[in-house]
Amino acid sequence: VSGRPLLLDPAQRTETDAIVAAWLPGSEGAGVADTLFGARPFNGKLPVSWPQTLAQEPINVGDPHYDPLYPFGYGLTTVAGHP
Repeated sequence: VSGRPLLLDPAQRTETDAIVAAWLPGSEGAGVADTLFGARPFNGKLPVSWPQTLAQEPINVGDPHYDPLYPFGYGLTTVAGHP
């Protein structure tokens, strides 16, 4: 849980099956938990670009050399709780 994209080193990228960017859910944390435990369908798209390195900050669609780790709009949608 964070308020912004965190930098992921190569080992984290290869050892991780999924990343859930819940940001700072506050009172909506129960909705995140419902999704993680399968009570709600999982879907979501990134509202920001996720940088590969700190040198890319700030990163915006259309910037010269735009090459994010995960681009704006990247995400997953499931049907009936199955990816």
